[in-house]
Amino acid sequence: MKLGIAITGGVTTPDEIDLALLADSGFDAIVVGCYEDEIRWEAERVASFLRQARRRDLKCYVVPWGYGRVLDPDPSISSLYIQTRPQTRQIDNRNRHCPKACPNNPAFLEWFSSSMRTLAWLFETQGFIWDEPSFHYSRGTWSCRCKYCQRLFVARYGQPMPERFTPEVIEFRRHSLSMFLLAAAAAIQSVDRRLQSIVMPAPPVSAAARHSGTDDQGLLAASSGADAVSLLVVDQQAVPIPQLAQSYAPAASAIIGEGKQLWLWAAPDQWEEEKLRQYLDMATQLGADRLVIADYAAVCRWLSPSALTGILASARHD
Repeated sequence: MKLGIAITGGVTTPDEIDLALLADSGFDAIVVGCYEDEIRWEAERVASFLRQARRRDLKCYVVPWGYGRVLDPDPSISSLYIQTRPQTRQIDNRNRHCPKACPNNPAFLEWFSSSMRTLAWLFETQGFIWDEPSFHYSRGTWSCRCKYCQRLFVARYGQPMPERFTPEVIEFRRHSLSMFLLAAAAAIQSVDRRLQSIVMPAPPVSAAARHSGTDDQGLLAASSGADAVSLLVVDQQAVPIPQLAQSYAPAASAIIGEGKQLWLWAAPDQWEEEKLRQYLDMATQLGADRLVIADYAAVCRWLSPSALTGILASARHD
């Protein structure tokens, strides 16, 4: 199993990151968050940092966040695109605009694909992680019922889109996001066909998963738009991590059964030595190809360099 570490927050400048420590500790990859509203000003600095990491033989992956807020697990992440192109927003079943672009809107798809091709040209990276692409759902209201979604629904089912959250609507949302991932993968692979496309759906143990449109991990893994599926591990204080692994087993089996790589993304509230060991055991138990630890600032806050190196060295030895 390979180990990656996410660099997503709490870091003011890349100069704060000890790449030598990461390489020496046993990490083979870094994952860097790229926010839509920041990358305009930070692109060259991020590109330079990724080149430095590659010189340390670290693989590099990027996570585009914000872009139209279709990729936005954190509602606080802003999107200039949404602010300037409100006509592309999702429309819910009460005919209200939601603060997310519709993945079926042609104008958004064109802009998003162009943006991803630009990032693929700028950055020397092994691939992109699509973090929780989703449709809006909140307190019984759901989207999208824009004219494009309604046309596609009629074409697929031969009847108007209902206002209720029916099984057909759920299936339509799954299919739409699967097509969105195909477009995302096609965009980056048009620059370099070797770039990996990794999707991270809502956690399979979360009630929100069913409403996101990415709740069928087998369907995601079966898509040619996904080279790997990364499962976000939700740290539930009342559930021991060894027991939590059992809850993730069906999703992990579905992904592996489709012949795709299985990643785990671990982001607890705080790190400690025993918890890191348990996550490593969980990843091994589920047959994961890679465990991504989130994030660099949190790990450095809770674990000393010597403890981190020792734990990872022990895991590699085992």
